[in-house]
Amino acid sequence: MLRSVFTLTMFLAVLLAAGCDTPGDETADLILHNGVIWTVDGATPEAEAVAIQGGRFVAVGTDEAVLPLAGPGTDVIDLGGRFVTPGFIDTHVHFASAARFLEFNIMRTGTQEAFVERVEEVIGSLPEGEWILGGFWGAYDEWAAGSAGGDSRESFIPDIERIDSLTRNYPMFIRKFDNSAFAANTAALEAAGVDPCDPQAEGVTFEQRKEDGCATGIMYGAAGVSRLFRDAALQRFTRERRITQTKNALEEIRRYGVTTVSDMSDEEQLDIYRELRDAGELTVRVDFRYPLDEWFKLAQQGIQRGGGDAWIHLGGLKGHIDGIMGTSSARFFEPYDHDPDNRGRWRRLMVDENGNFVEGQFLDYMLNADSAGLQMTVHAIGDEANSLLMDYLEDLNEQNGPSDRRFRLVHAQVIAPDDFERLAPLGIIAEVQPYHLSDDMRWMEQRIGHERCKGAYAFRRIQDSGAILAFGSDWPGTSAAEYPINPMLGLYAAVTRQTVTGQPEEGWFPDQRISIEDAIRAYTYNAAYASFEENDKGSITPGKLADLAVLSQNLREIESSAILDTEVLYTVVDGKVVYRKE
Repeated sequence: MLRSVFTLTMFLAVLLAAGCDTPGDETADLILHNGVIWTVDGATPEAEAVAIQGGRFVAVGTDEAVLPLAGPGTDVIDLGGRFVTPGFIDTHVHFASAARFLEFNIMRTGTQEAFVERVEEVIGSLPEGEWILGGFWGAYDEWAAGSAGGDSRESFIPDIERIDSLTRNYPMFIRKFDNSAFAANTAALEAAGVDPCDPQAEGVTFEQRKEDGCATGIMYGAAGVSRLFRDAALQRFTRERRITQTKNALEEIRRYGVTTVSDMSDEEQLDIYRELRDAGELTVRVDFRYPLDEWFKLAQQGIQRGGGDAWIHLGGLKGHIDGIMGTSSARFFEPYDHDPDNRGRWRRLMVDENGNFVEGQFLDYMLNADSAGLQMTVHAIGDEANSLLMDYLEDLNEQNGPSDRRFRLVHAQVIAPDDFERLAPLGIIAEVQPYHLSDDMRWMEQRIGHERCKGAYAFRRIQDSGAILAFGSDWPGTSAAEYPINPMLGLYAAVTRQTVTGQPEEGWFPDQRISIEDAIRAYTYNAAYASFEENDKGSITPGKLADLAVLSQNLREIESSAILDTEVLYTVVDGKVVYRKE
């Protein structure tokens, strides 16, 4: 009885706060009941039912307490005992790249038949004259997908002749994942002014020529090829094509229960978000981050952290210190084991025009952005990159003074042993992508050895240090690996530390596993906290935005291996069912 009174009181309070003062308004828009609801709210961690009105949760509790809030117009869903979590918040996506990647991707393609099939699919959806770009073939040749290292397949090179007639009205310029080779069809060669039958074609080294002396379309020499195909490689798709790509990507997001993404795309993508929001067609909330070196744009507009609205959140910036593991460009104190002359490289804002490291240059960007009241998130993967960034944070505290910055250490992928204890005192949020370890373990120990790998993807050690874990996907991935947006992959990786094929059996550095409850929290409440939005999202709590996911299995009860088989049955955003599994 006390629960019923409390729930109804909360419901009425939220309605009054929203200006709903007539009897007709005192009913819920949507009620989900007869479920197992994991709220991620410490005050009421479990519930059976939830009521939503005006896009917010207004009651969370028992069926007995919530069902009386239904009225003639209330949509009531019987969950049949299904498991419910807050909507998943993906702290790290590259939305525009993912939208293009969904359109055309041959990263996992290993046969000519599959290549032709993918090309047929993409040209079936494009108007004539549109370019086909990307591809990134070969990423899983040496290290097979789902392996823990060592597995390989026959090297794949796309046969351009097989698709040349298909694509005569679609210029195609695609690349190998590591930019060591490129492929162009006849239409693209003509558009770039390259004669494939000219043995002296300037700037291009063709892989081979046919009996008639004409090139096959496979090229080498990144600098020359990139210069010739600059207009193609940098071509901005038409607005209509980008909107179509965006809607396709939104559909992908909905079916995985993701209700908020932190995105680092371009301003045209931000403009498309606004257009869809205003039309009522945006089905995911967006925490949008500008490049760090564009901090002044936001400062001139008076935007600070916490800016924007419930749909498009502003005030964050994204920077990079080093490269990635997939191309052995992450920055380390010691050289790579497989490449003794290589310690990785610093990224653009860390170096001068000649590529030489500039002491303090990156720190200046951080100081200016922080003074403007903006939140910083910075990519750091190698142990030296992470350590140097912590040095910069100490300088930031000294020069600008301590504050609640919620600095997001993006990836925090390999941390030196002595640096774990520095995380919490610096107020660091580790913005990590747990599925990275499931995929990257293919090559990790070969590249940096067993000892350094003890500090890689060390989720338990990061959590035990007092720092906050906030999960994401890095969708669609890097040029060397594909990272889907499905949160089940990240949850599975965090609690098993295995590949999707269950390797190794005991888990990779199994002492770094975390519980499923902690993993869900990292994908919900902690992710909201990471962008100063924990009072509005991240848990199923009366008054918060009504975003949730209904799952096919109870993640807290099933075997860890079954997480990968868990599907999203409903996705609710802003109190509306935006996805329902058929």
